[in-house]
Amino acid sequence: MIPNYCYWSVATGAYGTLMERCVRTAREAGVFRGFHVLTDRPLAGCECYDACQCDKAGGMFKLHYLKVGMSRLSVEYFVWVDADTVFVRNPLDVLAPLGRSPIHVPLEVNLATLAADCTWRGVPLFRLRDLFQDAGVANQPYLSQSAFWIVHREAIDVVYDLAFQLWNRARDEGVAPRVDFALGFAMQMLCASPEAHLLTAHPHVWASDDVGALRSSGPGPGEWGWRHPLCSAGTPVRPAIIHLPWSESQHA
Repeated sequence: MIPNYCYWSVATGAYGTLMERCVRTAREAGVFRGFHVLTDRPLAGCECYDACQCDKAGGMFKLHYLKVGMSRLSVEYFVWVDADTVFVRNPLDVLAPLGRSPIHVPLEVNLATLAADCTWRGVPLFRLRDLFQDAGVANQPYLSQSAFWIVHREAIDVVYDLAFQLWNRARDEGVAPRVDFALGFAMQMLCASPEAHLLTAHPHVWASDDVGALRSSGPGPGEWGWRHPLCSAGTPVRPAIIHLPWSESQHA
């Protein structure tokens, strides 16, 4: 039986145009799953819902909308994609990275292997590593982002609670909280083998071009060298879904 899943996002203002591009590329690639989007105007190709006003600082609005909005749909799995995402192929098994886990967040950098402390999005990473471990992460802690993630509907409440546990603890300890850290924490608390959720373990599904490797050539279905901005070495990937954070300025 094919699992029941949908793509979803939040896209207001200029992000609405990016979301329309995202859906257009998906359809051109042969993806015909529903895209459920909370927005402030009708968007072509999307099932649209009114996006209420909320504080978007730190990105936790993604989890608020998941809990109070998407959870009302009769869908088994919810696949979040940021609006500045394109599809270059049909990901024939987008749920494969889940394995037996109720959530998948691509893990990108092993914080335990960093030779020197550095700051990522305003947070010293040694401090973030210690925060994860003090909060209960038993494995080597990993850094992730929130541009693409998957959650089972029955795990929504526990993911939400774990994410806010980390969020509140970070705030209390003077660490600027972000949804990226909170989601990564929730998954590492719920998954028996976080290494199975490494971005590089699923190179055909999704990757984020944070260093602009595709800026000159544009995204395509071929292989390219993915690397995290904190790392010097790259890894060959050929993802069907590509996050293009640098494309925001082109559509502002």
